Amino acid sequence: MATKSVVLAQLGDIVVEKKYGMSYEEFAEKHLFANYPVVIGDACKDWPAKDKFTPQFFKDNYANREVKVQGKTFLLGDFIDLMMTSTKENPAPYPCKLQIDRDYPELIPDVSPRFKYALPDRTHSKILPEGFIGGADTLEIFLGSPGGQFPYMHYDYMCLHAFVTQLYGDKEFTVVPPSQTEYVYPDPNNTWVSLIDNQRQPDLNKFPLWSKATPISFVVGPGETMFIPCGWWHTAHSLTPTISVALDCLNASNWKNFMGEVDIMMSRNNKAKAMAASMFLNVLGGVFSTTEKLGMKI
Repeated sequence: MATKSVVLAQLGDIVVEKKYGMSYEEFAEKHLFANYPVVIGDACKDWPAKDKFTPQFFKDNYANREVKVQGKTFLLGDFIDLMMTSTKENPAPYPCKLQIDRDYPELIPDVSPRFKYALPDRTHSKILPEGFIGGADTLEIFLGSPGGQFPYMHYDYMCLHAFVTQLYGDKEFTVVPPSQTEYVYPDPNNTWVSLIDNQRQPDLNKFPLWSKATPISFVVGPGETMFIPCGWWHTAHSLTPTISVALDCLNASNWKNFMGEVDIMMSRNNKAKAMAASMFLNVLGGVFSTTEKLGMKI
């Protein structure tokens, strides 16, 4: 089956396409190892969540669960009411995040099977110490209202690849390539976070280099999955009430980037341990690559 594609946005040399029927081989060559974004139109076609995850579903089943959003505590049912009645001029706080692995494990079957584009994945391997992932939440639900804007531009923690699947509503994504990192003003204390607090209306007196950046924006709708490669700066805002599922991925394509993030994280406290960790991860990467070629999971 040939891939069907449509151009969603183009700015200079950057072209973001939406593709259907894409083989894993094409994805690996043109996006995963090329480190290039794409919207996949049918990645989640086998997920029960595709038809199940609605605001009413979460209100019916989890209304009394507490959630914290921007420092405030809400009952989830109350937050959903707010989310559904907010306007883009007066949006609900964002993002409201539900950590599936930790707090809603019964929902894992609804976002299964893990689609082929997000395999192989090393984030949950038993031989990768949890401390190296740095506490990254690798499977989350995001709920938002019209106008809800992610509070900062960033790339995914520890240089993991991100797959964001829209299950309800429309969301506009904005991405900036890693080659333009200096224009984004990374926070020296959190290098994966931009200091620009509002890239839609930036203070160019404070952030003059942002004028050289080429952010490209496009809309992702229900049933579509945005692949955001490691190191790509991104942010998003909801155009309507939205429900999204985000999962992260680590494999041979971003292993070196991941090792670099571990080195930065550990070097702040102990350079000797950072060096030892680098040696360990270099060997571990070879073990992973060998077992993955054999079709084994460790």
